[in-house]
Amino acid sequence: MTLVMRPDGDGVAGGGVGDRRADGTGNIQGDGGARDNSDTDEEEEHFDISLAASHSYMGGSLQPVSGRSVLEAGWEGRVPVLAHHGAVFPGETVPMLLNNAHDASMLTQAINHDKLFGLLCPDESGAMVSGYGVLCEVFEAGMTGGAPGDEEPASLTFKARANHRFRFVDMPEAGLPMHVYARVRPADVVVLPEEVSAAPLQRARLASLDPLRRARTPMDRRLRAMDAAVTAWPLFVYDIFDYARMRKIIQDYFKTLAFDKLPEEPVSLSFWVARNLTLSARDRLALFVVDNALLRLYMEVRDIARVRILRRPAALGRRSRARPSGCFQKSVLCCCACATEIARREHVFAMSSDGLHGNYTNLRGYMHDIVTVSRATNTELTGAPSAEYSWFPGYTWTIAVCASCMAHVGWRFDAARRSLRPQQFFGLCRNYVAPRTVVVTMGRARTTVVRRKIKHHDKNGTTNNRSFKGFRRSNDNAAAVNRYIAVTI
Repeated sequence: MTLVMRPDGDGVAGGGVGDRRADGTGNIQGDGGARDNSDTDEEEEHFDISLAASHSYMGGSLQPVSGRSVLEAGWEGRVPVLAHHGAVFPGETVPMLLNNAHDASMLTQAINHDKLFGLLCPDESGAMVSGYGVLCEVFEAGMTGGAPGDEEPASLTFKARANHRFRFVDMPEAGLPMHVYARVRPADVVVLPEEVSAAPLQRARLASLDPLRRARTPMDRRLRAMDAAVTAWPLFVYDIFDYARMRKIIQDYFKTLAFDKLPEEPVSLSFWVARNLTLSARDRLALFVVDNALLRLYMEVRDIARVRILRRPAALGRRSRARPSGCFQKSVLCCCACATEIARREHVFAMSSDGLHGNYTNLRGYMHDIVTVSRATNTELTGAPSAEYSWFPGYTWTIAVCASCMAHVGWRFDAARRSLRPQQFFGLCRNYVAPRTVVVTMGRARTTVVRRKIKHHDKNGTTNNRSFKGFRRSNDNAAAVNRYIAVTI
């Protein structure tokens, strides 16, 4: 097996050996001709998304770790911490492979003690430590011994679950580079609180009217207006942080992505939404540092609304003389290196029971945050398909790079059997693609050029301003969708 090295030093497993190749349709064929036709008579079999969440590619040598640690807000302690390339929210599963003997030894001691370790979040630039992180608890582990007579393990493989947010007890005044915590080292941390505010109108409402209250009904709306009338603020102010309203918006948004069952409790729901929204590193960090669950939900609802709002041509800063026709925003995923569009939000779907996003580790021990999409554009494949260490059993993977700048953006996964559905999909690395919002114009219009400045973080953490052009071209078909105009949110 070969290793494709990224410029920043991250090892990407790719290019396995074998005689299979991927044709233009995504159907895998052997060098000797077409694949055995016996698979064509099989009934369609849909992929079991629980397999990806179980991380079976890590092998069957992992053993359950008994015991659990119960921590409360304000708990202080000294735990081993390690830098991570993104924010991990409570509730996520963290699979890790430590090939360094020193790191494996420190985590082994932690597993024998309280099973806790920390993952540090980077700041907005991705180059410095933010001082915040998440405490993870190991629930399965397996180790490989070193040389004969050596008590320290040579490598450690384990699964953990993120449980609590934390920050350093002594927050650094000056930013620390991420490479300072490239290896496991101890740090003093304090667990952050998870606050849930009471219903805004709880104290003002009449208890005698409670039997008439039914969530999201006209009667409930009138009763809430009566409650607000005896306070200093109008009803819409209280509706901003109304949990039932925000939950309904979130439920409607994820219903289009085949997610009908959502967590009931506000804290769990806020973390679940943060994990499954495709956000920039800045927005994810902003959600991570918030202590109040309702405020976090409000910020997430605002992020959802930003990609669903309708706009008129006047929103582009120029009046159109063409037939009145609206324009709308759509969310896309772009290459972090050159901002080329790679995928669209409507193509995101779940290949894991954990949600739209999932953490997976490769043979080098680098953990990727993956979002799965049904199709991708402007990508090229490099290397041969391989089934080795496949995160999705029954699929082979091939490295996918941006067609414009050749930067690594993810992998294409192809089904090894014709009966397996889906036959093909892409897994994109969240830290290699960035969300953007583009404005799509509908109808006939004059040629218009719009420039927008967006902030771009290169691989060295330097912030640059780039200017992108979008063109709105004339088209005889009034219903045609013109080329979009790239803007940032």
